[in-house]
Amino acid sequence: MNAGSWFSRRSIKVKLIVILLAAALSSILLTGALSQYFYMKAAKNDFYQFADDASYRLNRQIELYFQQMKISVSTLIAGPLPERNDFTRNRGKAGIIQNWLVSGGTVTPTYPADIEDVLNNYVALNYSEVDSLFLMSLDGRVISNIQRFDEISKSYTKEPWYGLEMMSDLKLLPTHRSQVTGKNVISMLVPVYSTETMKLAGRLVMNLKISELEKTIVRSSFAKKGYFFIVSKEGTIVYHPDSAMIGQSLQSTSLAGLKFDTASSVQTIQDKEMLVAYNTSELTGWRVVAMVPFEVMASGVTVARNAMIVAMLGLAAMVLIVVPVIAQRFTSPLRKLKQLMEHVEKGNLDMRAEVVPGKDEIQLLSRSYNRMTKQLHEYIETIGSMKVNEMQMLLRQKEAMIQALQNQINPHLLYNTLEIINSLAYIEKNERIQVIAKNLGDYYRYTASIVEPVVSLSEEISQVKKYLEIVKIRFPRHFQSRFYVHEKYLDVLIVKCSLQPIIENTVKYAVEPSGGHGTVIVSAYNEAQDLIIEIADNGKGISDGKLAQLQQRLNSITMQDNKTLIRSESLGIVNVHARLVLQYGSKYGLTITSFENRGTVVSIRIPFLTERPANK
Repeated sequence: MNAGSWFSRRSIKVKLIVILLAAALSSILLTGALSQYFYMKAAKNDFYQFADDASYRLNRQIELYFQQMKISVSTLIAGPLPERNDFTRNRGKAGIIQNWLVSGGTVTPTYPADIEDVLNNYVALNYSEVDSLFLMSLDGRVISNIQRFDEISKSYTKEPWYGLEMMSDLKLLPTHRSQVTGKNVISMLVPVYSTETMKLAGRLVMNLKISELEKTIVRSSFAKKGYFFIVSKEGTIVYHPDSAMIGQSLQSTSLAGLKFDTASSVQTIQDKEMLVAYNTSELTGWRVVAMVPFEVMASGVTVARNAMIVAMLGLAAMVLIVVPVIAQRFTSPLRKLKQLMEHVEKGNLDMRAEVVPGKDEIQLLSRSYNRMTKQLHEYIETIGSMKVNEMQMLLRQKEAMIQALQNQINPHLLYNTLEIINSLAYIEKNERIQVIAKNLGDYYRYTASIVEPVVSLSEEISQVKKYLEIVKIRFPRHFQSRFYVHEKYLDVLIVKCSLQPIIENTVKYAVEPSGGHGTVIVSAYNEAQDLIIEIADNGKGISDGKLAQLQQRLNSITMQDNKTLIRSESLGIVNVHARLVLQYGSKYGLTITSFENRGTVVSIRIPFLTERPANK
């Protein structure tokens, strides 16, 4: 049993409960779904806007920090600086760093120590986050503020910046572990230009602790469980709250599935939906990524969903309690009407419903019930029996009329006599009499059979041709007949004996009066879903008065005037038209067009049917 069938079998009380409960719950569900959709959309947009702004500002702070670091060493690497332990003496026009870079190693032995002191003083007086400084010349010489590399193993050669080509622009290397100090650092490679030739003379490498960067990012953290991290354009994690991930390749961590196709998106990381937004630094090329679990931003949706569930449960309880009470008031009068209708079903029409004045639809239904039972009682007592008898009489009359019309053109007279004449003509070898007798015998055998009320057009034309052969024998010199019927129309069904009476009328009124000088033409064509058969002659035509009278008789038949059908004694045009109208309806039948002294055309319209109707 499907849901529709089950619902239709329930009482009105149950239907009201189901309908109201479904409407209420559907409204809440729809409201909740729409609220969740728009809230989630707004939450995403708010996150994207906030994260984009926050990551941009964080990027700007980081860029500004590196720019300040670059500016802070410009004086160190360019201007004249004092020798070791003597900050009052100058050493030529260029500082000691400039002299060392361009000296090619020909400086005094105290130069490296002087430069180490200068570098250490810079670190001590300026930035505590500087882990180490390395000064590297174009020819590969290196001095650091940490140790004398000409005295111990050259561990700096394992630093990622050591093998890089000298560049004219500032370059930042993402977080890596320093081989000298063993700490996680960011290497800032500052190009050093000769103050005399303005050509690249070397570079200063600043290994910066990530502590300052970490402070800046931590201050910028947002949302519960949300965080920032930094990824270099090579895919190395510059900073992450999880220190174990710092310096690792992004693809080797739990963030391997992270994509940077769009600046803002929802991505699934380790089976968890995350809101991701990032901003790329123009200076470093690094991406500052903001990430927060989707469920954190959607916490309001959870509250709304819980509220919706509570509302649904409360409303369902109210519907289940209140609706039955309300439904009882509506269904009680209906149950009484149902009981009254059961009495009517058993034939008791004397039961009346109690009616209370007012505009209540149920009371209006009760009044209508009372009027109905009263009228039914009257009809049954006065005219019920008469109506049944009248309908039976009309049915019998129509059946008898159709049979009478069919019998008018199905005589058996002369059938046996024609067979005898045909036999005698065959014995006497009189071919003309034999043809006449055989064709008449075939025709009357055809008309005598009433098994099939309809036949194919080819059968009708075959009988007409036999009749016209007889006419040709009678008028051998001047009479002619022509058939222009395409073979595709030959299977169309037509009421039996529809063409023969019209052909007989044509011979009687058009051919015989002219002594056989005449022509009969039979043609057919289709029009929409109907077939039109035309029988034309070249006789003298029908006078206007007689044509109007004949047309009036046809019209009365078309209007289903049964008395006209019964009174009709004609075996020709009127009879055929009556049978066609009874068989197919008022749309079909005969149409007569006549031209005085030029001829007459009788058109037969029938439906274009090729399958015989099933026997009823």
